[in-house]
Amino acid sequence: MNNFFSRLAPAAALCLPLLALAQAGRADPADTKAPAPPLRYQSAFADYKPWQDAKTGDWRALNDALRATGAGGGHVGHTMPAASPAAASAPTPTASAPSHDGHHMHGGKQ
Repeated sequence: MNNFFSRLAPAAALCLPLLALAQAGRADPADTKAPAPPLRYQSAFADYKPWQDAKTGDWRALNDALRATGAGGGHVGHTMPAASPAAASAPTPTASAPSHDGHHMHGGKQ
């Protein structure tokens, strides 16, 4: 099958220039009496829709609805996971100095 296409490729390449002759004839651009296509104008603002303010809702109701879905907490992209009962019973960390195990700050020694 590959041999068939390798033999057909040169013949197809030789026929490509003939396709240029099959194109429809164009009028000479220098001929002043040649017919020109009609001009068509379309405004850039044809599909423009004027600005409309978004309808605002009751912010308290919107916050309550968001809280009910469990998606609340944190900034966009930094949402906090919902608290689980196991997390509520976990001991809180002490206010001791933070641990920097394996972390050297600015070339300093640990």
